[in-house]
Amino acid sequence: MTIRNLAPLGLATAVLALASGSALAQLEKFVVTGPAALKSQEKNEISLATAKAIAAHCENAARAKGAAASIAILNQFGEQVLYLRMDGLRGPRQLEAPVMKAKAAIITHEPSSVTTNRIITGDTDKLHQAFYYDIFAVPGGLPIVVDNQFIGAMGVGGSGFDEKCAYDALTAVLGPQPPLEPPAVPGGAPPARAN
Repeated sequence: MTIRNLAPLGLATAVLALASGSALAQLEKFVVTGPAALKSQEKNEISLATAKAIAAHCENAARAKGAAASIAILNQFGEQVLYLRMDGLRGPRQLEAPVMKAKAAIITHEPSSVTTNRIITGDTDKLHQAFYYDIFAVPGGLPIVVDNQFIGAMGVGGSGFDEKCAYDALTAVLGPQPPLEPPAVPGGAPPARAN
């Protein structure tokens, strides 16, 4: 191979390295870095600062609507990074639900509403999802993905607009997110999934 033939290969490699470097720079804004990352031996764990910013956005949205929410942010392994409970919420339905919704997103890497839609359309059943996969199939749990890297999940409960609150918070803090599926119609076809 001549040097002339190697030039395009070198240029392509440089462009690829530059693109992956900028993607890494985007990811590093939202994950644990430095000595804390070395200590935990993880490069893709959502940082507390990012979790706080996401939760604060959702909390502010709930307040603006005169609602209250409980918000859970988990790392990619399902461990709690942050839990926020606004005043006025109580009981397992409102306090444990966000953790369970986020865990559903951890298991599937999809919004918890995707499983809800599959149950509504008869593609699967609630017992199967809950018993075999420990999936709480209720809207309000979303995966947290940056630069195609799964860094955790978020769950919201008690607000009355849980999935939208989570989605808007992720969009505000992390940038554009994949569109949410519309709710399924009982007996209808499952909504088309965006790839």
